[in-house]
Amino acid sequence: MSRKGENIFKRKDGRWEGRYISGRRPDGKAKYTSIYGKSYREVRALLEKRKGGRIMPLPPRGLNVKALMETWLSMRRTLVKESSYQRYESLINRHILPHLGGILFSSLTASILSNYVQTLLKNGRTNGTGGLSEKSVCDIMCIVFSAIRLAGKLYNISVEPLFDVKLPPVREKHIDTLGNSEYEILTRCVLEAFDVYGMAYLLALNLGLRLGEVCGLMWSDLNCTEYLITINRTTTRIKIGNRTQLIVQPPKTENSVRTIPVPVELLSLLMKLKGNCSEDAYILSGSRTAPKEPRTLQAHFKQFLKDHGLRDIHFHTLRHTFATRWIESGYDLKTLSEILGHKNIKTTMKYVHPSMQYKRDVMEAVTVLPMVV
Repeated sequence: MSRKGENIFKRKDGRWEGRYISGRRPDGKAKYTSIYGKSYREVRALLEKRKGGRIMPLPPRGLNVKALMETWLSMRRTLVKESSYQRYESLINRHILPHLGGILFSSLTASILSNYVQTLLKNGRTNGTGGLSEKSVCDIMCIVFSAIRLAGKLYNISVEPLFDVKLPPVREKHIDTLGNSEYEILTRCVLEAFDVYGMAYLLALNLGLRLGEVCGLMWSDLNCTEYLITINRTTTRIKIGNRTQLIVQPPKTENSVRTIPVPVELLSLLMKLKGNCSEDAYILSGSRTAPKEPRTLQAHFKQFLKDHGLRDIHFHTLRHTFATRWIESGYDLKTLSEILGHKNIKTTMKYVHPSMQYKRDVMEAVTVLPMVV
C-alpha cells in the first residue's frame, strides 16, 4: 500500500514503484508513467525530480473552441503586426467561431475538422454564394491547427490525432507578366505625361517594390550620394470592427527591410519630383503625416492602363515583371531574392515567369542538330 498522498508502492518482486502524471489525453484524463528503485527513498527522490515542472493544469472542464481561440489570439497580439492580427481576428470571427466555437475542445476530433473543411469548400462564403478557395481554407486551418498545438503545450496533452485531416491542394495562381514590348509602352506612356503616379509605377517596375512599400517611401529613405533607397515601412488598410483604418507599419518581414541600388535615370526622375519637399515627407503624397492611400494608387493605375489601351493587370504584376526581366537578363537568383526582400530563394522562384519568347530563345540555343544534306 502506498503512503497517504503518494503513489509509491512496494512490488511483490521487492522493488519499489512510483507513478506520476506525465501528460494528459485530449479529454483531460491523466496519463501515468512508472519509475522503479531499490528503496522507497530512491523512488521518492526520482519522483520529485521527474515531477519538477512537468505537471500541467487540466484543461478547464468547459473549455470550448471559442475560449481556445481567444487565448490563441491574445498570445499572438504581441508577436505579429497589427495587420496580421486583424486578419487572424477576422478569419476567426467570420469562419471559425460560427462552425466550431461552441464545440468542447475535449470533444473535438479529426472527423469533425474534416467535415468542417468540406463545409468551407462548399458553402464557406459568408454571403452564401458558394465555397471558399483552397488557399483560404488552408489559411483558416493553419489558425485552427496552431490553436490546437497551443492547447497541447498549455495542458501537456496529446493532440496529434487531431491533425489527421486532409487539406485541399492549393493551386498556384498564374500571373501573366508584362512582355518586353508592353514594358516599353508602359514606360513611354509614363514619361510622356510624367507625374507622381507614374513615378510609383516605375519604382515597382524597376525596383520590384510592393504597393504598400511604394506608398510608404519618404524622401529620407533616399541616399542621393550613394544612389540607394531603403525600404523602412509599408502602408496598408486594415479592418477594425466595422471600420477600416490606414496604418503605417514595418515591412512584411524582417528581410523586407532592405537597401536597394537605384539606377541613375530613376534617381534623376525622383529628384524632379522632390522640389522643396521636407526630408520627412512621403514621396508620393508630399505630406509629413499622411502617406498615399494604396487603394487610390491601385485605382489610378487601373485607369492609367485603360486610358493608354494597355491590358488590365494588378499593380503587383509590376513586381513580378521586374523579377522575370531580371532572370531573363541572365542575373543571379540570390541577388534578386535580396532585392525583393524575400527570406529564401524558394519564395523568389514564384515571382519568375519566363516568357514564351525567352523559352524559344533558350531552346534554340541549347538545341544542336547535325546539318541535313
